[in-house]
Amino acid sequence: MSLQTTVRIARDGAEPLVLLVVLGVLHHFGLLGAVPLWVVVAFLLTGVILQQQVVQVWLSGGDLSRRIWPRVSTHVAQSTVLMYLTGWGAVPVIAHVLILSVHLRQSGSRAWQPAAAASAASIAAGQACYATGVLQANVPMGLSHAVAALMASAVVVTARVLGTSVAQREVAEASLRRSEEHFRALVRDGTEVIMEASADGSVTYVSPAARPVLGYRPAQLLGKVVPTLIHPDDKPGIVEMYARLMAGDGAAEHHLELRLRHADDEWRWYEMTARNMLGHPAVQAIIVRYRDVTERRITQERLAYAATHDSLTGLANAPTLGRDLERALAQGTRYQHAVGLLFLDLDGFKPVNDTYGHDVGDRLLQSVGRVLRATVRDTDTVGRVGGDEFAVVLTRVGGTDEALSVARRIIDGIAGDSEVAGVRLEVGCSVGVALAHPGGTDAHTMMRHADAAMYEAKRNGRNGVRLWEPTEVTAPWLGG
Repeated sequence: MSLQTTVRIARDGAEPLVLLVVLGVLHHFGLLGAVPLWVVVAFLLTGVILQQQVVQVWLSGGDLSRRIWPRVSTHVAQSTVLMYLTGWGAVPVIAHVLILSVHLRQSGSRAWQPAAAASAASIAAGQACYATGVLQANVPMGLSHAVAALMASAVVVTARVLGTSVAQREVAEASLRRSEEHFRALVRDGTEVIMEASADGSVTYVSPAARPVLGYRPAQLLGKVVPTLIHPDDKPGIVEMYARLMAGDGAAEHHLELRLRHADDEWRWYEMTARNMLGHPAVQAIIVRYRDVTERRITQERLAYAATHDSLTGLANAPTLGRDLERALAQGTRYQHAVGLLFLDLDGFKPVNDTYGHDVGDRLLQSVGRVLRATVRDTDTVGRVGGDEFAVVLTRVGGTDEALSVARRIIDGIAGDSEVAGVRLEVGCSVGVALAHPGGTDAHTMMRHADAAMYEAKRNGRNGVRLWEPTEVTAPWLGG
């Protein structure tokens, strides 16, 4: 037998071994009546065997939650027989409490009921043996019965108290295990990466979700790796958020959306939530969570684009064009420069639609959009007002000649790029031009002027340009 096995047997059977020493001393002084010492030793060694966990597992059929009543009752009865053989009856009933503690430890709170019942029943049986003369008692019969009643009551009450206490502990432990399992499942399989960082921003813990969410193994993100993954344009936001985070306490959560470089080398959007829990004694860290919101951002950008752009040509729609014109007029007033607005209507578009169908007509409109974008500056706004009408906001013009020059380039560009699907289309455009000096007009009035000029050009024939000319001079520096 190995030393390890010997130690385990001694540990599991410690109580009977201690009692063996005590009863040996009592036998030496003749206080165990006529019972032979070998009987005492045999019973106590049996108790040692019964207390071994491996034996209890075998008796339970491999599950310590099963067969509790027969296992506990046998153990209690075995010790009771020895108690009454010594003549002391229920006096050494502490053995029952020790047996109860063993089974509470091995089988849980359900062991208290069979222990209490077996203790009371075996004590009653032992007292009956004394009363009928089957066994001899070392104490007067009346005193023996009184002590037995008290001891049995004490064991039952103690068993119930200990059992209830263990049951409460089991409930608390089960709840804790469920919470831990729930947390582990969230951390392992959740859609959020949880990180812990020190005050200097060094990451000390990364949850397993980093692999599916960020593409990195948790160990790869420890230390100060995460800041190197932040998009340069988002770093100022991180600095500002960190300042607020360190100035606040753990009661406030701070949120930021930023781009991080995924392990596949793509930039993805993440929602970052941070909480300063450095002052929390159980945490002492900054808790940061990252959630991938790339799909949501893409959807938002698509919706925003659809709300501000024409779906066919990709140009600005009418509301966007109006807002950009208002902004250009405000900038013109602030920096004292003129703003131009061109309204365009295609000449000959209806015959194209009627002859070749809407598909060719749509492709023609897309071609016109490309010509307009290629003709004006990036700072200008090109929009489709509706149907075959377009508009261009010239955010800064030097005068009438510049605005008219842009209009003529547009006419030439459309005329030179009117071939669609291998078919040369006879189309042109009429352009109305309106100019505004700083503070001279508003967006609505300017649109009305450009529209009127366009219809005047259309009345004068294909590919015409008409400048809106007010009845009085409004901007003497707008030469032309």
